[in-house]
Amino acid sequence: MEDSDNLIYAIRTLVGQEKNVAQMIARNVKNSGIEVNSILVPETLRGYILVESSSKLDMQNPALKVPNIRGAVEGMITFEEIKTFLKPEPILASIQKGSIVELISGPFKGEKAKVVRIDESREEVVLELIEAAVPIPVTVKGDQIRIIQKEAD
Repeated sequence: MEDSDNLIYAIRTLVGQEKNVAQMIARNVKNSGIEVNSILVPETLRGYILVESSSKLDMQNPALKVPNIRGAVEGMITFEEIKTFLKPEPILASIQKGSIVELISGPFKGEKAKVVRIDESREEVVLELIEAAVPIPVTVKGDQIRIIQKEAD
């Protein structure tokens, strides 16, 4: 581990409130004396944020008492374990035609869709919305989706 004096904590949040919790913690710890070096909100780790601190975090501290926190995960997390969140593999590398995905941004956010075609050169994916009455192809960037179910081989 590169920064041996820094500790990484996983904090459970209400799903969908990760960014809000991270912003509130960042604002609260500024003048509290708590040493928070960074806060990471991984897109692929729903319901959790990662907090790096050079001192032990006391979840009872008023600065960490923010709405939508559900507690901290026991134990420390190593830098090796979070490397994938810092430099994730390209999303298109893990997507296959026929995979079921969820749109995580844009006008169809929250909708589930089936992958029809992948254009790696443009980093785009053509999808068909599953619950649409008429199958209409929708083209989105690869970072606007997350895989729910890979195509069975």
